Amino acid sequence: MSERERLLHLVAAHLLAHGVTSSTLRGLARAAGSNNRMLLYYFGSREQLVGEALQAVARDHFPGFEHAWSGLERGTGALRTDLQAVWDEIAAPHNLPFLRLFFEVFGQVTRQPGYSELMGDIAAWHRPAAARLRREGLPRGAAEALATELVALWRGLQMTLILTQDLRTVERVQRQALDAFCARALDHAGAGSRT
Repeated sequence: MSERERLLHLVAAHLLAHGVTSSTLRGLARAAGSNNRMLLYYFGSREQLVGEALQAVARDHFPGFEHAWSGLERGTGALRTDLQAVWDEIAAPHNLPFLRLFFEVFGQVTRQPGYSELMGDIAAWHRPAAARLRREGLPRGAAEALATELVALWRGLQMTLILTQDLRTVERVQRQALDAFCARALDHAGAGSRT
Protein backbone atom coordinates (compact mmCIF):
# COMPACT_ATOMS: atom_id res chain seq x y z
CA MET A 1 0.00 0.00 0.00
CA SER A 2 1.38 3.40 -0.95
CA GLU A 3 1.70 6.22 1.56
CA ARG A 4 -1.10 8.08 -0.22
CA GLU A 5 -3.43 5.09 0.09
CA ARG A 6 -2.48 4.60 3.73
CA LEU A 7 -3.29 8.22 4.55
CA LEU A 8 -6.54 8.05 2.60
CA HIS A 9 -7.68 4.96 4.52
CA LEU A 10 -6.85 6.57 7.86
CA VAL A 11 -8.69 9.78 6.98
CA ALA A 12 -11.67 7.81 5.65
CA ALA A 13 -11.92 5.82 8.89
CA HIS A 14 -11.70 9.05 10.91
CA LEU A 15 -14.45 10.74 8.89
CA LEU A 16 -16.70 7.70 9.19
CA ALA A 17 -16.26 7.72 12.96
CA HIS A 18 -16.32 11.48 13.60
CA GLY A 19 -17.93 13.17 10.61
CA VAL A 20 -16.64 15.93 8.41
CA THR A 21 -18.30 19.13 9.57
CA SER A 22 -15.75 20.06 12.22
CA SER A 23 -12.79 18.25 10.62
CA THR A 24 -10.06 20.71 9.76
CA LEU A 25 -7.09 19.82 7.59
CA ARG A 26 -4.92 19.92 10.71
CA GLY A 27 -7.31 17.58 12.54
CA LEU A 28 -7.39 15.15 9.62
CA ALA A 29 -3.60 15.20 9.44
CA ARG A 30 -3.37 14.50 13.16
CA ALA A 31 -5.85 11.61 12.86
CA ALA A 32 -3.72 10.14 10.06
CA GLY A 33 -0.47 10.62 11.97
CA SER A 34 0.76 13.07 9.37
CA ASN A 35 0.84 16.83 8.80
CA ASN A 36 -0.93 19.41 6.66
CA ARG A 37 1.86 19.61 4.09
CA MET A 38 1.80 15.89 3.38
CA LEU A 39 -1.98 15.82 2.96
CA LEU A 40 -1.81 18.81 0.60
CA TYR A 41 1.04 17.17 -1.30
CA TYR A 42 -0.95 13.99 -1.88
CA PHE A 43 -4.47 15.41 -2.24
CA GLY A 44 -4.14 19.08 -3.19
CA SER A 45 -6.85 20.40 -0.86
CA ARG A 46 -9.03 19.45 2.08
CA GLU A 47 -12.01 19.22 -0.27
CA GLN A 48 -10.24 16.82 -2.62
CA LEU A 49 -9.18 14.71 0.37
CA VAL A 50 -12.72 14.60 1.77
CA GLY A 51 -14.16 13.71 -1.64
CA GLU A 52 -11.72 10.84 -2.11
CA ALA A 53 -12.21 9.72 1.48
CA LEU A 54 -15.99 9.53 0.98
CA GLN A 55 -15.45 7.34 -2.07
CA ALA A 56 -12.99 5.19 -0.10
CA VAL A 57 -15.53 4.79 2.70
CA ALA A 58 -18.15 3.60 0.21
CA ARG A 59 -15.74 1.27 -1.56
CA ASP A 60 -14.02 -0.20 1.51
CA HIS A 61 -16.73 -0.25 4.17
CA PHE A 62 -20.01 -0.39 2.22
CA PRO A 63 -19.29 -2.22 -1.06
CA GLY A 64 -22.87 -3.41 -1.41
CA PHE A 65 -23.98 0.20 -1.78
CA GLU A 66 -21.86 0.73 -4.89
CA HIS A 67 -22.49 -2.75 -6.31
CA ALA A 68 -26.25 -2.26 -6.07
CA TRP A 69 -26.09 0.83 -8.28
CA SER A 70 -23.62 -0.59 -10.77
CA GLY A 71 -25.59 -3.85 -10.94
CA LEU A 72 -28.81 -2.06 -11.83
CA GLU A 73 -27.69 -1.30 -15.35
CA ARG A 74 -26.78 -4.96 -15.96
CA GLY A 75 -29.76 -6.39 -14.06
CA THR A 76 -31.67 -9.19 -15.70
CA GLY A 77 -34.76 -9.30 -13.50
CA ALA A 78 -37.96 -7.36 -13.86
CA LEU A 79 -37.43 -3.60 -13.56
CA ARG A 80 -39.47 -3.40 -10.34
CA THR A 81 -37.54 -6.28 -8.78
CA ASP A 82 -34.13 -4.88 -9.68
CA LEU A 83 -34.98 -1.37 -8.46
CA GLN A 84 -36.29 -2.78 -5.17
CA ALA A 85 -33.02 -4.68 -4.73
CA VAL A 86 -31.08 -1.42 -5.12
CA TRP A 87 -33.26 0.31 -2.54
CA ASP A 88 -33.00 -2.63 -0.14
CA GLU A 89 -29.22 -2.34 -0.20
CA ILE A 90 -29.23 1.47 0.08
CA ALA A 91 -31.60 1.41 3.05
CA ALA A 92 -30.03 -1.56 4.83
CA PRO A 93 -29.34 -0.69 8.48
CA HIS A 94 -25.62 -1.43 8.07
CA ASN A 95 -25.43 1.41 5.50
CA LEU A 96 -26.76 4.13 7.82
CA PRO A 97 -23.27 5.30 8.88
CA PHE A 98 -22.37 5.85 5.24
CA LEU A 99 -25.64 7.69 4.57
CA ARG A 100 -25.00 10.01 7.52
CA LEU A 101 -21.51 10.81 6.25
CA PHE A 102 -22.75 11.20 2.67
CA PHE A 103 -25.38 13.79 3.60
CA GLU A 104 -22.96 15.61 5.85
CA VAL A 105 -20.49 15.90 2.95
CA PHE A 106 -23.35 16.64 0.54
CA GLY A 107 -24.25 19.74 2.57
CA GLN A 108 -20.67 21.01 2.32
CA VAL A 109 -20.44 20.22 -1.39
CA THR A 110 -23.29 22.60 -2.14
CA ARG A 111 -21.84 25.50 -0.13
CA GLN A 112 -18.06 25.37 -0.42
CA PRO A 113 -15.82 25.71 -3.45
CA GLY A 114 -13.37 22.94 -4.22
CA TYR A 115 -15.80 20.04 -4.46
CA SER A 116 -16.44 20.20 -8.21
CA GLU A 117 -15.22 16.66 -8.88
CA LEU A 118 -17.34 15.20 -6.11
CA MET A 119 -20.33 17.26 -7.26
CA GLY A 120 -19.96 15.71 -10.70
CA ASP A 121 -19.86 12.22 -9.20
CA ILE A 122 -22.96 12.85 -7.10
CA ALA A 123 -24.81 14.41 -10.04
CA ALA A 124 -24.09 11.28 -12.11
CA TRP A 125 -25.76 8.84 -9.71
CA HIS A 126 -28.82 8.68 -11.94
CA ARG A 127 -26.86 7.26 -14.90
CA PRO A 128 -27.19 3.52 -14.09
CA ALA A 129 -30.94 3.97 -13.67
CA ALA A 130 -31.16 5.96 -16.91
CA ALA A 131 -29.21 3.29 -18.78
CA ARG A 132 -31.50 0.59 -17.38
CA LEU A 133 -34.60 2.55 -18.37
CA ARG A 134 -33.19 2.93 -21.88
CA ARG A 135 -32.80 -0.86 -21.97
CA GLU A 136 -36.46 -1.09 -20.99
CA GLY A 137 -37.32 0.88 -24.13
CA LEU A 138 -37.71 4.42 -22.84
CA PRO A 139 -36.61 7.30 -25.05
CA ARG A 140 -33.42 9.00 -23.82
CA GLY A 141 -35.13 12.15 -22.49
CA ALA A 142 -37.77 10.23 -20.57
CA ALA A 143 -35.17 7.82 -19.18
CA GLU A 144 -32.98 10.69 -17.94
CA ALA A 145 -35.94 12.52 -16.37
CA LEU A 146 -37.32 9.46 -14.62
CA ALA A 147 -33.89 8.37 -13.38
CA THR A 148 -33.31 11.84 -11.93
CA GLU A 149 -36.72 11.65 -10.25
CA LEU A 150 -35.89 8.24 -8.79
CA VAL A 151 -32.60 9.42 -7.29
CA ALA A 152 -34.32 12.48 -5.82
CA LEU A 153 -37.04 10.28 -4.31
CA TRP A 154 -34.53 7.89 -2.81
CA ARG A 155 -32.35 10.69 -1.43
CA GLY A 156 -35.37 12.19 0.29
CA LEU A 157 -36.32 8.81 1.73
CA GLN A 158 -32.73 8.23 2.87
CA MET A 159 -32.81 11.53 4.76
CA THR A 160 -36.16 10.57 6.29
CA LEU A 161 -34.73 7.22 7.34
CA ILE A 162 -31.73 8.90 8.98
CA LEU A 163 -33.97 11.37 10.82
CA THR A 164 -36.73 9.01 11.94
CA GLN A 165 -35.01 5.58 12.06
CA ASP A 166 -38.48 4.30 11.06
CA LEU A 167 -37.57 1.74 8.41
CA ARG A 168 -41.08 0.26 8.31
CA THR A 169 -42.75 3.56 7.36
CA VAL A 170 -40.02 4.54 4.91
CA GLU A 171 -40.24 1.08 3.31
CA ARG A 172 -44.00 1.39 2.87
CA VAL A 173 -43.70 4.83 1.25
CA GLN A 174 -40.83 3.66 -0.97
CA ARG A 175 -42.74 0.58 -2.19
CA GLN A 176 -45.81 2.64 -3.08
CA ALA A 177 -43.71 5.26 -4.84
CA LEU A 178 -41.74 2.60 -6.70
CA ASP A 179 -44.93 0.90 -7.87
CA ALA A 180 -46.13 4.20 -9.34
CA PHE A 181 -42.70 4.96 -10.78
CA CYS A 182 -42.44 1.59 -12.55
CA ALA A 183 -45.97 1.90 -13.94
CA ARG A 184 -45.09 5.29 -15.44
CA ALA A 185 -41.78 3.96 -16.77
CA LEU A 186 -43.52 1.07 -18.50
CA ASP A 187 -46.11 3.49 -19.93
CA HIS A 188 -43.26 5.57 -21.38
CA ALA A 189 -41.64 2.43 -22.78
CA GLY A 190 -44.92 1.38 -24.35
CA ALA A 191 -45.49 4.84 -25.81
CA GLY A 192 -41.98 4.81 -27.23
CA SER A 193 -42.56 1.48 -28.95
CA ARG A 194 -45.80 2.73 -30.50
CA THR A 195 -44.21 5.81 -32.11
